Amino acid sequence: MQEKQREQAARKDRLPKDMAEVVLHLVEEVGEVCEAIREGQPREYFEAEVADVLWQLNKLCWMNGFDLERAFLAKLEKKERG
Repeated sequence: MQEKQREQAARKDRLPKDMAEVVLHLVEEVGEVCEAIREGQPREYFEAEVADVLWQLNKLCWMNGFDLERAFLAKLEKKERG
């Protein structure tokens, strides 16, 4: 997922400038998920907004050199032992 996202961003000349930019976009997308829920938007709209959150979160992860799925699975395992 990260590799595809990086390739597309490079191809479209949309590589992120810095982490602040990505975090601001992430917060914006989370806000759009909240709006979708509050407004009772159709499922397809809600799914698209959640995907936008994942897009920004994944971008933040690859900018910092770690895999989101691996981090999630490690956290899941830790909570299981917890």
